[in-house]
Parts: sequence; structure tokens; C-alpha cells
Amino acid sequence: KQWYQRRVRGTERIRVKLWLNDELVKVEMSPLEIGYQIISKVERVKSSLEYAWLGVILSFIMSILPFVFRAHNADTQVGFSLDAVMKSIDELTREPVNFQLIHGFGFILSMSLSLCFFTLFVVAERTYSQRYLYAKFFNAITTMRRAKQYGLPHFRLRSIQNIKAWLSLRSVLRRVGPQRSVGIIITSSFLIMLTILTVVCVQFFSKGGDSMNLYFTWLAIAWSMCLSIYLLRLFTLGNDIKERFDSQSLLITEQINLFFFVQQSPQKKEQLMHANQVLQLSSKLLKEIDSKETTVFFLSPLVSQFLRVFLLSAFSGLASEILGFKLKLYKMIK
Repeated sequence: KQWYQRRVRGTERIRVKLWLNDELVKVEMSPLEIGYQIISKVERVKSSLEYAWLGVILSFIMSILPFVFRAHNADTQVGFSLDAVMKSIDELTREPVNFQLIHGFGFILSMSLSLCFFTLFVVAERTYSQRYLYAKFFNAITTMRRAKQYGLPHFRLRSIQNIKAWLSLRSVLRRVGPQRSVGIIITSSFLIMLTILTVVCVQFFSKGGDSMNLYFTWLAIAWSMCLSIYLLRLFTLGNDIKERFDSQSLLITEQINLFFFVQQSPQKKEQLMHANQVLQLSSKLLKEIDSKETTVFFLSPLVSQFLRVFLLSAFSGLASEILGFKLKLYKMIK
């Protein structure tokens, strides 16, 4: 909150509507106090542990992957099944103690490293979830129904003071929480997955079906699947955050409401026209700023174009070889 207080400057107070015990009251609040309402609302929301437990499960799966691969390549009458995996583990218990220690140490090391890696994803997912809540509650303060639903103050952009407070809140809430560290985690993971998938595709085209008999291929496919689960979640949250903070439709709606309000209150025409001009300038400014800003590396236009042309083209060729007919998946993303 001290960081937030340094960011939000100015003590101008604006008139807002607030619901106290289902009773609508009009009070004066500063942008600092409105921001405290949103921050405290987000802090009271309990964090979900779904992706934390998912990280533990995926870490365990990655740790037992060598036993699964050994059971797959074993020449047994049972075939590849859970019984074959259990039989492979049982055979390891009959080996010398030195080999058992090596396998046990490898299992613990793989489990530990996987947990550390997925912990970074859990931190990034929790940060993005909080950002989504900030964007969700910020988007609700200018709508009476949503403000009442979430118990937040409500005000309309009908004066220059209100617009100034709204812009200040938007600028600060977009930067709450860690920014660069989370971006580095997501960017590095995306580049790692891109490299793994490229190597797998090249290996599949060079060796064909024989590449599935290599442990490296199994490991690469497993890691790419695990990474894709978290990256898909983060990519979805990033798009939702961007849509919530995208204020073009809101500003246009407020401009239309100002013209309607001028007809109802002609004596306030000059004040409302000044507010309308500020809204137009704010709309142009935010549109220019949002077009240059990207939350993570792979959401930038250059990387998106590279992803569409290179990665999806490789997947299209791989799917065409497997299915027997041509697919052009890169045309699905424009």
C-alpha cells in the first residue's frame, strides 16, 4: 500500500456512489481511497491451489517417465499397461543396491527439479490471476450494476476530475505486482517449448516412427505438454486482462452518454463538452499506448507472426504426414 500511495498522487476528491447495507449513498472519495477498495477486495479473494497441485502431479509423472519408457520397450507378454510399469519397477528392486541408489537418487532429483520449475509457473499464474481481478474490479467501477454486485464505489466519466481519477487508477492497477520477473518466466518457457517442439519435429521427419523408441523424444513430448498446459492458462489470462483494461468501448460509451446528458442538462453544456474533449484525447492516447505495450514476449506482433508462419507450419506438415491429407493450421490464426 505504501508503493500504491507513492504512485497515486494528488488529493482531489470526487463524488462517488457507494452501497452501504443495500442503501445507495453519495460520498466523496479520493483516487487513493478508491484504489484501496479495489486492492483490499482482491486481497480478500482466496488463491486457488488447483495449479499448485497440478504441478505436483506433473512432477511425479515426469519422475516416473523413465520407468514408463522402460516398460514400453520391454519385451513382455503383458504389453504396455500399468501392470507393465509396475513390473518394470519390481525388476529394479531386484538389481544391486548401487543401481537402486542411482535410480532412487534420479527419481528424487527429477521430482525436485520439476517441482522447482513448476513452482515458477504457479507464481506466474497467481500473479496473473490477481491482475485479472484488478482489471475485473477496475472495469466494474464505471458500471452501476457491477459496482453494486462487487461492493465497489461507482462514478461516471462526466467531469475532468473523474476522468483524471480514472486514468490514474488505470495506470497504477496495470502495474501492481511483479512485472519483469513474471514476463521473463513466461518468455523463457515459451522459447524452451518452441525449441523442444522444433527438435521433435525435425527428429520425427528425419527418423520417422523410430524416433518414438528414443527416451529423448518421450521426455521432450512430455515437457512440451506440461509447458503447454501452463502457457495456455497464462495466455488466456493475459488476453482476459488485456480485454478488461481495453477501454475504447467504455470511452466511446461515455462520450455518447455525455451527449445524452447535455440534452437533459443544457446549463452544463460547456462543462460536459470539455469532458468530452478530454475523453477523446484519452481514447487516442490509450489506443496508442496499448498498441505498443505487450504483457509478455510472445504476444508481440513480430513473435506472433513468427509463431504463425514457422511453428504452425511445422505442425501442419507433421499432421499432414500422419493423417494423409493436407492441413493448413497457420490460417486459423490471423
